[in-house]
Amino acid sequence: MIESLDVRTLAFVGSLVFLSVTGVMALVYVSQRVYGGFREWLGWQIAVTLGVMVFALRGPDPSATLIFLTNVLLLTAPALLFDGLARFHGLHRSRAPVWTNYGLVAVALLFQIWFCFVEPDIDSRLVVYSVTRALLQLRCAFEPLRLASARRSPAFWLLSAIMVLLSVSELHHAWRALQPGPIEAPLDSDNVRLALILAIVADIVAAYGLVLLTNERVESELHAARHDIEVLARTDSLTGLWNRRHFEDTLEAEVARAQRYGTPLSLLALDADHFKRVNDELGHHAGDAVLREVARQVGAGIRRSDVLCRWGGEEFMVLVPGTGLLQAAVMAEKIRQGIATHVFGLVGPVTVSIGVGEVEAGEAAEDWLRRVDAALYEAKLQGRNRVVVADGTAGPQRAA
Repeated sequence: MIESLDVRTLAFVGSLVFLSVTGVMALVYVSQRVYGGFREWLGWQIAVTLGVMVFALRGPDPSATLIFLTNVLLLTAPALLFDGLARFHGLHRSRAPVWTNYGLVAVALLFQIWFCFVEPDIDSRLVVYSVTRALLQLRCAFEPLRLASARRSPAFWLLSAIMVLLSVSELHHAWRALQPGPIEAPLDSDNVRLALILAIVADIVAAYGLVLLTNERVESELHAARHDIEVLARTDSLTGLWNRRHFEDTLEAEVARAQRYGTPLSLLALDADHFKRVNDELGHHAGDAVLREVARQVGAGIRRSDVLCRWGGEEFMVLVPGTGLLQAAVMAEKIRQGIATHVFGLVGPVTVSIGVGEVEAGEAAEDWLRRVDAALYEAKLQGRNRVVVADGTAGPQRAA
């Protein structure tokens, strides 16, 4: 069946397909968000398209100039593809590895000049052409895999598979050219027919893979942007801590988990003492600095698994999973002492009052919060700069 296909007609049809793919990539380039390297990918597609078009226009006995022009275009194409991949993935700090490919193409073209114009030799010309393209395409297939981002990309694995398949085909052509026997006419060769069909399919899939790579990058950036927006919406702008919205969501989830599995869960409510005096006497800038420093001091006294938030104003909350009342009270006392002995610059000494409570079996999060807040209020009534424990539902008690 394949023998009935006319090589020039097949090449002409392939040219139309390549031209269509070029148009699609050009449209993406001018109308969509693209990244470094896409221009070189478009150059790769244009070079392939022009190379196949020149091949389609060649007659049964093409001139050496047309043969050389075809080789120039089709050898430059994979070098441009690699250039684009290197830019897209940030493969190299310098351009030297990329220019190595262009240097390889230049050397191959010198051999092509010799075997086209000085000592015409179809087999030698084909070997140089095929081996060079295979080497360049294998670099495209494997070198970006050094990066985790490429290894995680289904689009790149698709592109890599296509490059390996084309390289195997090129090496097969080189091997056939080295075999003894009569020279096979390019326009009446099943090998050329298969190569053209493979090239058409591979070009479509490879171009699709490049567009997918771009879309993956766009989706990744959108996901990161959405995450950043979500974090900003849940972060207190002054202290950088989680805000009340995030804490309330976390509190509900942690209470449900503690009730389900019977694990301890404690809560610390902290309030800076006489904070209004700092704002009134030294200004809000000094007050903001105190809040930021209190946040740092509290953060230094808790574990990575604990959740610290600015509840509002000068009040902070610490959720302490897996910790019972006694341990939480000890933690609170260490935090209180640390802040009381810390130097706050021109502001002078700063103290905090802390209420501590452990969630009871069957207790709702809202009721628990109210109970711990009552312990904090009791600490204020008792003279501030102290820890008061909300011991069950009987009421707050002073920490030992």
